[in-house]
Amino acid sequence: MSEDKQKEIIEVKEVEAERINREETFRPRFKRIRLSPLFLISILIYVISGIWGLFICFTVVKDVFGPIIAFLGLIFFPFILTLAPWYALLANHDFYPLLVVYGGIILGTLCFRIAIRSTFKTSDGALIRT
Repeated sequence: MSEDKQKEIIEVKEVEAERINREETFRPRFKRIRLSPLFLISILIYVISGIWGLFICFTVVKDVFGPIIAFLGLIFFPFILTLAPWYALLANHDFYPLLVVYGGIILGTLCFRIAIRSTFKTSDGALIRT
């Protein structure tokens, strides 16, 4: 085996060892974030607002197009559900679907960001960069 080839293999092994080491040091931090109460609250907000928003948007589509078209739209054209809160706001002056869907996204993201910031902070207040 030539010397250049051997150096290349050693460099590849070092890079691989560094990658494995980086992943092993990241996993305990990820376990900490999963156990954070604020992280669990943010996941709960996402799930509840998503399911609640789905039912509200489906009701808006059902009121406009009827139940059969709404069901077929749910299966084949789900992008209609993304337009339903905006339609309810513009046509019916009802901001409730928009508030549930986008308010849940904003509130869940805010809780998630705070959970990440508090989990990855060191004792002196600086953020840990991975």
